[in-house]
Amino acid sequence: MTRQVTEVSWVTLWRILAMALFIGALYLMREAVIIVLLALVISTALHPPVAFLHRWKIPRILGTIILFLAVFVILAFIVYALLPVVILELNSLVRDLSELTNRFFGFQAPADVVNLITPNLNNLTDLLLAGNVPFLEILGRLLGGVTFVIAVLVLSFYLTVSREGVERFLRAVFPAAMEARVLQLYGRTKAKIGRWFQAQVVLSLVIGAVVAIGLSLLGVEQALVLGVIAGLFELVPIAGPIFAGALAIIVAATQSLTLALWVLIFFVVIQQLENNLLVPLVMKKAIGVHPVIILVALLGGAEIAGLVGMLLAVPAAVFLQEMTDDWKTASRRAA
Repeated sequence: MTRQVTEVSWVTLWRILAMALFIGALYLMREAVIIVLLALVISTALHPPVAFLHRWKIPRILGTIILFLAVFVILAFIVYALLPVVILELNSLVRDLSELTNRFFGFQAPADVVNLITPNLNNLTDLLLAGNVPFLEILGRLLGGVTFVIAVLVLSFYLTVSREGVERFLRAVFPAAMEARVLQLYGRTKAKIGRWFQAQVVLSLVIGAVVAIGLSLLGVEQALVLGVIAGLFELVPIAGPIFAGALAIIVAATQSLTLALWVLIFFVVIQQLENNLLVPLVMKKAIGVHPVIILVALLGGAEIAGLVGMLLAVPAAVFLQEMTDDWKTASRRAA
């Protein structure tokens, strides 16, 4: 029997050691890495409107300030005006669903689950209704700390103001031999992320508003929170709209079976309009990532880093797909 001997050079060992140290360093400074990635995503998403304002002779710094202020005003309105009402309705929805499972299926949601959710919702509602809590502190509680939020805002503002700020950052981080390839990957990823972000915002707002108004006209309780849930679950392809519709039907069934039937018809009509009119119109230039990949990315991001992970999930999936396509193209050329 012939024995095969594999020799590993010292250069290879040093490279393995350097890679292990690099991965360890990234893990130790993972919060800083997440801040940089989130700032890159925000800057990429804000680039198209800032560029649009710049074409109308508005300086980039002024356009960036206007855009940041507009986003802050919208978020503040959502947080202080809509979120308390949504949380109150969500609190009521949790208890109604617990009673519903007890009535139809003979079991009630575990008391510890209800008792865990309800006090947290009440505490957040009291915090928002108090009116004296700074906006940054509320964002900090949602995302992981005031310092975290400030660092993301400052870095994303700098990257957005600077013309080709992200490109300059990538040139500074990566070695010269990798610059061209990394910039090409970023350029394709940036275009896809921008199209996905714009299309997804339009879809979520339209579906959320239509569901909230339609359920309210039908007389369904907690119509506002159900509309918000429908808008949010537009982020989850295929399964999201089905779950939102099923939840609305269940809530309507607690009032009457006739109302539940009307809600079912209402959601079927929405799905037909969405699939045949809204999605082809809005998503025709969106990213070419398979819905299952987006779903897995959202679930994985939520498991790894919660809300921040979900914000980074789709951009990371797009970038990984672009890397895979680039590697396949290079392999075919080498063959």
